[in-house]
Amino acid sequence: MQKQRFARFLRHARMPMLMLAILTLVPLVSSAGVYSTVSENTEEINLPVGKLLLTETVVQEGPMPANRFTMFRLRRALLPSKGTLLLLPSLGNNFRMYLVDESGDPKQSFAAFFARLGYEVWGYSPRETTIKAGDCAGVIDCSPALEWGLQTVVNDVTYIRSQIAMVQPGKLPVIGGFSLGSISAMAVVNQSPADYAGLLAWEGSVASSNAAIQAHNLPFCNQFEGMLAAGVPVDDQSLPFVKLVAQLSQAAPSDPFVLPVPGFPPGLTNSQAFVFILSEPNPFAPSAAPGFIAANGNFSTDTFYFSDGARLAASIAAFNDVTTTRTNRDLHCSLAGVESSFTSQLANFTAPVMIIQGGKGFGPVMDELPGKLGSLSVTINGIPYFGHVDHSGTLAHRFVLELPIAAWLKQVLP
Repeated sequence: MQKQRFARFLRHARMPMLMLAILTLVPLVSSAGVYSTVSENTEEINLPVGKLLLTETVVQEGPMPANRFTMFRLRRALLPSKGTLLLLPSLGNNFRMYLVDESGDPKQSFAAFFARLGYEVWGYSPRETTIKAGDCAGVIDCSPALEWGLQTVVNDVTYIRSQIAMVQPGKLPVIGGFSLGSISAMAVVNQSPADYAGLLAWEGSVASSNAAIQAHNLPFCNQFEGMLAAGVPVDDQSLPFVKLVAQLSQAAPSDPFVLPVPGFPPGLTNSQAFVFILSEPNPFAPSAAPGFIAANGNFSTDTFYFSDGARLAASIAAFNDVTTTRTNRDLHCSLAGVESSFTSQLANFTAPVMIIQGGKGFGPVMDELPGKLGSLSVTINGIPYFGHVDHSGTLAHRFVLELPIAAWLKQVLP
């Protein structure tokens, strides 16, 4: 049976002559199940000179249609590749978060910036991306989602890594992403530390020995473990609410905020409500650290200090509708010190690391990260007064985010 599965996998390989490159990755892929391509489509994005090619591939693991994810490959046509950047999405998000710009022009996006420089940008949209709010009430069977956690992401990304190996044999990619994207990348290199040329750890870490951080995360760990025990596969309420508030803030910013939400100050406008949920610490909502805020600002003056509201709203509009209970459990239980399976081998990762830190986001957790990894080459881009999203939310993002990453990539992928 195992030989038959292996043969089936090889039939889907695009370049059979590169079997040697594949063989080193097959044990990890096979342990997760049999992966097969469901569909593939390539879109052209015209540039002033040349074009970008965006290939979107739907991949299924095993026989259940629910166990599908999407793999992306963005590259500049007809130019040799400088190397590969594999981006993983934030919590409740998908790869298209890296294709968003407030102008609506994907050529101006984070992913396109690096593709235009000549890097191949590969990406991942997780299995829950196609689940809409309310689907799990009976429209579809969401029970498979009870098992979708960080290990699922690791398995799926290992498959994507095998596809990169066929396109660029012998060349290691850089892996990383924002928030959960950084956390997922850490879980990936924890399992396969020799398979990546570098780690982009952008405002997300799964490891902490800090007693205050562990105590902060333990109640959330217990909360999500309880939800799993009760058979609750996803949260489909939180993200639709945030997406609605963001939409209202742009469509009718001065109108009264009329949604009945406990704990919200009275008399807010839609725009103030948007600033409130991103700039005020919420002790009840799951977060990585005490005092965690998404974007630094002041709701009473309707002000984001560093981020642009339209840019934040455009990013939030790309979010999925659900987050999975197991992923939240894995994240918070790891930070609580209860779960170690995603952190136990981090010291074996010795490739270069770039840490992007917002002091009011994952700040104190990111401070610990250099000591958790085995790398002797760590570049830190930290801004103490930034919230979790301010590096990407500011209109100066090219200078505080993309250009520093590009300078680092030039050293890591020469």
